[in-house]
Amino acid sequence: MNIEHIASYKNNCWKKEEVNKEGKTNDVLTLTGEKRQTVLGFGGCFNELGWEALELANKEQKEAFMKELFAKDECNFNYGRIPIGANDFSLEWYSCDEVEGDYELKNFTIERDTEYTIPYIKEAMKYQDSFTLFASPWSPPTWMKTKKAYNYGRIKMDEEVLNTYAKYFVKFVQAYEEQGIDISQVHVQNEPMADQKFPSCLWHGEDMRDFIKYYLGPEFEKSGLSTEIWLGTINGPFVDFMMPQAAPFEEFYDQFANTILSDDEARKFITGVGLQWGGKHVMQQITDSFPELRYMQTESECGDGQNTWDHMEYIFNQMWFYFRNGAERYTYWNMALQDGGISTWGWAQNSLCTVNHETGELVRQPEFYLMKHLSHFVKKGAKVLTTKGHWTSNTIAFENEDGSIVLVVGSNMNKSRTFEFLHKEESFSCVIPPHSIHTFYLT
Repeated sequence: MNIEHIASYKNNCWKKEEVNKEGKTNDVLTLTGEKRQTVLGFGGCFNELGWEALELANKEQKEAFMKELFAKDECNFNYGRIPIGANDFSLEWYSCDEVEGDYELKNFTIERDTEYTIPYIKEAMKYQDSFTLFASPWSPPTWMKTKKAYNYGRIKMDEEVLNTYAKYFVKFVQAYEEQGIDISQVHVQNEPMADQKFPSCLWHGEDMRDFIKYYLGPEFEKSGLSTEIWLGTINGPFVDFMMPQAAPFEEFYDQFANTILSDDEARKFITGVGLQWGGKHVMQQITDSFPELRYMQTESECGDGQNTWDHMEYIFNQMWFYFRNGAERYTYWNMALQDGGISTWGWAQNSLCTVNHETGELVRQPEFYLMKHLSHFVKKGAKVLTTKGHWTSNTIAFENEDGSIVLVVGSNMNKSRTFEFLHKEESFSCVIPPHSIHTFYLT
């Protein structure tokens, strides 16, 4: 058994280390033999503020970062997420058609995307020839909403609006095709349970069910698009019912996800379910009831712009949860931001790298290395493995198609522990220091 060991510590990331080929403890981690879902990759979101930040970076540092993030022999990000219209990390509000009452979508355009989003994507495509995208709106055009505003409110449940909105999705996918860019999935609404000051739109479960069943699904079928429709991106219920600042009852499993998925006519158009970090509370109910569907994590938790090591450790636990519960992909949020990570609407979030707006210096942040600990080693087509032993909740395990095994081990504890792994009568051990991340690549 050949073992490559990469470790990351708060002040020393991506460090090659050795292991002890002899076991030292009775506390051994082993594989159960069960192979779970197929992993299809890792990615991030192409936001306007990210491209603005990268354009400020030193040219050599920008190119090196993009290559490391997307090249197959580096982080190997092989897909990304884009907004249909503006999101909360756009430079300002816009949609693809803000002309009041344009039910024929004569004024539909992605011209805005050609300034920011598309150059960002095409820079990534230089390094990844099998690159694809998934897309979701944060808000429909304002004239399609119950309040003529990009934030708050809901879509009008009028037949003329819903017919037009379904065509709006189709035109967006087709417009990107004309740019040489494949959108493999659309997710019906970003965070349908978030009523925010930034672009957003609430949906009742019954309304989304009917939109998919009567409008979006048939329109995609008629258009001949191969693009998949996903129920996403589910972001709640965020907190327990009847607690302070509790989630409304209509966000829980039966009222939203199950209302849509248990409808045979709606479900026949749905390929999978996308869940944001707030959607983890219903993930097990959905996956247990609908194992025939596919699942992905659509947005890693955003942080506060401080990019701390503690938050990176917290995100490792999220990655463990999503892969343990059926996710085939894990999506980071902002790949790049200026120092501080402030959005147009005034809140700060983490990113894989930050760029100093005065000097152009680009710095890789802790969560960049966390993503690399998985994405560099776990190839498209890998299977998630289950383990047993006391290290199970600290380990994410995969088997690549070539038989190589990837173990990503994280410890948030304040003390060292000895990690030991046994496989096919061969074992190795390693001391895992406090607050560190380790990848063991076994061939």
